[in-house]
Amino acid sequence: MGNVAAFGRVKKSQDKASSGDERFDPTLLQSDGFLSRVIERIVRYPYPYMSFLRRYWPIPTIGNWAFITRYDDVAEALQNDKQIAVPFGPKIEALNGGPNFVLGMADGPAYQGLKKETMSAFKLTDNEEIVAPLAYKEAKRLLDEGDGRIDGVRGLLTLVPTRICEEYYGLRIADKANFGRWTIAMSTYMFGNPTDDPNLEEAAFGAAEFVRPIVDEAIDRAQANPGGDTIVARLVERQRQNPEAMPDNIIRAILIGMVTGFVPTNTMASGHMLDLLLEKPDWMRQAREAARNGDDDLLKRCLFEAMRFWPLNPGPFRVAAEDVVIAKGTKRQKLIKKGTKILVSTQSAMHDPRRVENPSKFDPSRKQTDYMLMGFGLHWCIGAPLAYAQITQTFKALLERDNVRRAPGIDGKLTTFGPFPESLWVEYD
Repeated sequence: MGNVAAFGRVKKSQDKASSGDERFDPTLLQSDGFLSRVIERIVRYPYPYMSFLRRYWPIPTIGNWAFITRYDDVAEALQNDKQIAVPFGPKIEALNGGPNFVLGMADGPAYQGLKKETMSAFKLTDNEEIVAPLAYKEAKRLLDEGDGRIDGVRGLLTLVPTRICEEYYGLRIADKANFGRWTIAMSTYMFGNPTDDPNLEEAAFGAAEFVRPIVDEAIDRAQANPGGDTIVARLVERQRQNPEAMPDNIIRAILIGMVTGFVPTNTMASGHMLDLLLEKPDWMRQAREAARNGDDDLLKRCLFEAMRFWPLNPGPFRVAAEDVVIAKGTKRQKLIKKGTKILVSTQSAMHDPRRVENPSKFDPSRKQTDYMLMGFGLHWCIGAPLAYAQITQTFKALLERDNVRRAPGIDGKLTTFGPFPESLWVEYD
């Protein structure tokens, strides 16, 4: 995942009270300074700059950085995982306290084997049978308790996936308020830290000291009490059948990988969706009608079409594992030297009129090939169906309410934790 703070300076504070423990300092993720504010503004409203680059300088290189902006070139780069490699592996291993996970691996037998084990635990049928009903039920309960007013991010869009980590994954999370922050800190360090900012590293390792024990306790509990149908119970059952294929450190790697790819990603995606729907009355109307008509597929398409206008990040970070030529044989072909850091801009690609019809139009009926919201190619997010189910049903519970609107004043403005949405109060009848 991308990270605004990764491009600028972050501020460090001695005040760790809000984390509840000196091991984790949440202020390490907060951006500071004029440069950071400028970059945040560009990242939030990048389309004029992206259009200019696509037309006049589609593969710019600046120092040790390259940027890929056109749809065809982005697709080419993300399907070439041998020469344009994911750089996340060492950071994932460090935070897991053990082996790599699929998000940080190149294709090969180890990648395919671990992906198969992960997908056998996270069954696609679960999304309709378990995750969707659970998300709707939990969201409805929180909204009922809110009595007409709720923090739409912290009290709903982050809390629902956290509860799914308990009920579906099988974790016990005593401090739900900080669990989202811990996973966000870990995700930021792993996927949004191309400059290796030491403050982000410190925050992530502090957060991991809380998350790893939660995961290890769940594994121990499942081993002591076999049975059940949570993710951790399934992985432990697989371990019982084949201990060599599923040791404890692999179970931990799968759980931490899927948790840190679930709670932060869904918080970012749904927080952006909520802010956009509140800003765009016609988009809100279409999503609300789909929710009230029980058309889950249309609701999902409305939500993720909104996300196309404000995706998770400008695009995934990669590194050139060797010299590589992008767009070979065209006038724009570019040699990218080994070791160059690369931003592969899926955000720009989804607005490239060469491949995306009417890219500036909100169109929930557009074809699926227009989207790169959850990645593309080998590293298309394996948790995407889980995210679709959870986010859609959470919004369904909200949009079934009458007159969903921003809370007045500062409460109704989106605030962030690093680049991640953290608070946006809404009211409803």
